[in-house]
Amino acid sequence: MAAMRHLNVVMVRCPNTGRALSTGVEMDAATFEELPDIRSQIMCPVCNLHHIWSTREAWLDNPPPAVPEIAWLILNNRIAEND
Repeated sequence: MAAMRHLNVVMVRCPNTGRALSTGVEMDAATFEELPDIRSQIMCPVCNLHHIWSTREAWLDNPPPAVPEIAWLILNNRIAEND
C-alpha cells in the first residue's frame, strides 16, 4: 500500500505589503525540497501588481481559504448592527 503524501500550498510574500500569498501550487515537502531555483510570476491580489518570485523565497503552508474582504466587512457590519 502506498503512503499518502501530505500536500501543502507554495507560498510567497508580497514585496509591497509583506502579506503572504498563495501561488495555488500544491506539493509535498519532499518534492518542494528537491526543486531547483525556479523563478515564476504571480499577480498579487493584494496590491494588484505582478511579482517575480523564486523557490528560494517560497515556503510551504496550509493557508485558510481566501474570503473576500467585502464579505467580511458586510458580515461584521451586520453583527455590529445587532449588538
